[in-house]
Amino acid sequence: MSTAAVETTRQALRLRGTRIGDLTLAAWFYWAAVVVPAAVGIPLAAAHVETIDWRRFAVLAVLASASQLLSFHLNRRRVFHPGILFIVAGALLLPPQLMILLVVVQCLPDWFKHRYPWHIQTFNIANYVVSGVAAWGVGEAIGFSASLARGAAAGACAALVFVVTNRLLLLPMLYLGRGLTPRKTGLLDAEDLTIELVLALMAVPVAGLWSHSLALAGLALAPLFLIHFTQRAVLRLEEAGEVIGRQNVSLEEAHRAVIERSTAALEALSATVDARDTYTAGHSRRVAASASVIARELGLSGPELLVVDQAALLHDIGKIGVPDVVLLKEGPLTAAEWVVMRGHPEEGARIIERLGYLDEVVPGIRYHHERIDGRGYPDGLLGDEIPLVARIIHVADALDAMTTKRLYREERSFEEAFEEIRRGRGTDFCELCVDAFEQAVAKRLIGKLAPVRELVA
Repeated sequence: MSTAAVETTRQALRLRGTRIGDLTLAAWFYWAAVVVPAAVGIPLAAAHVETIDWRRFAVLAVLASASQLLSFHLNRRRVFHPGILFIVAGALLLPPQLMILLVVVQCLPDWFKHRYPWHIQTFNIANYVVSGVAAWGVGEAIGFSASLARGAAAGACAALVFVVTNRLLLLPMLYLGRGLTPRKTGLLDAEDLTIELVLALMAVPVAGLWSHSLALAGLALAPLFLIHFTQRAVLRLEEAGEVIGRQNVSLEEAHRAVIERSTAALEALSATVDARDTYTAGHSRRVAASASVIARELGLSGPELLVVDQAALLHDIGKIGVPDVVLLKEGPLTAAEWVVMRGHPEEGARIIERLGYLDEVVPGIRYHHERIDGRGYPDGLLGDEIPLVARIIHVADALDAMTTKRLYREERSFEEAFEEIRRGRGTDFCELCVDAFEQAVAKRLIGKLAPVRELVA
């Protein structure tokens, strides 16, 4: 984890204060406190190597270097470091001088592979040296070479000390250098800690079997390959998940854009329907504004309010199929012409249904001419059988129809329309909607003193 944790701080938040290069002054002091003792200890360790099992050192060094080259970055700022196993094994099998040299040898190929800045890689080497020496000290104090039970306990404690020391040394550096809190560093992530601790604990059976049989020690490494391939699979799944996530976002944005453009086109089409009759121009928008006010008085909000607004705006879109000779006729309609005119709610519902993304507004469009007493059209619904959105639009539509001048009659005053709607309460109009309409009028949210379009906007 250490290399990745330091490396990923390049884009992190920075603390205020004097900076020298990539780090703050406080971070450089901390860097020196960790690196300098390790840097002094490395040549001293090399100079005091005496009786050595060079074969054991060489095997561990090769395995540690090769495994470190196989390390790879996981998502969420994590790195899979199989080399930890061999460093802990070295702390249990080698004298501290050789263990220190093992850390240096193990880190050099990784340095060349990733080409981290010198201060990052030197800190990582020093971190591993200090953590390894701490693990060696614990193993020696408890007695790894003693009995089997005591040796297992010593190895487990050494593995735990290595992981904990490694994390504790990294946390101040990430905070002082980049302003990352422990939570943001990911060093306390339970999954990452578990994997690293498992790798460290795997060193215990490897070191324990080494003196008996190198082949058995090799068999103890089998779980390492399983963990490696499992983490690779997890990485591929996470990358695939991220790709799918980005694709979903793109699809959602494209879908939203299509809906917005289609809705805008429908609104324009609705305005075109209104514009066919200069006497009713702007009718749909006025109905939508009044319907939204009534809906709010009824306690509707959020998505419900949006459905009312959209359904009201599109409620007369079915008139696109009504011929001008019927729609613009100056006198009363014949029975046959009424059949054509009364078909516009169903035609409007069919138009919107074909879109597939405005299904919620279809009932409001289809049933906005239904009456509470069952004498409306197209289906003669009665009372609460009529969707609430349609009942709201029915009141707003009637208000605008009565207060707008038509070819065949003059407009009525707002007061006259208001009284007409009150008289139709419970027969033509829904009682709840009429009550909400009266409340809006009393609050001057609807009426001559408070133009609806301005208030809703």
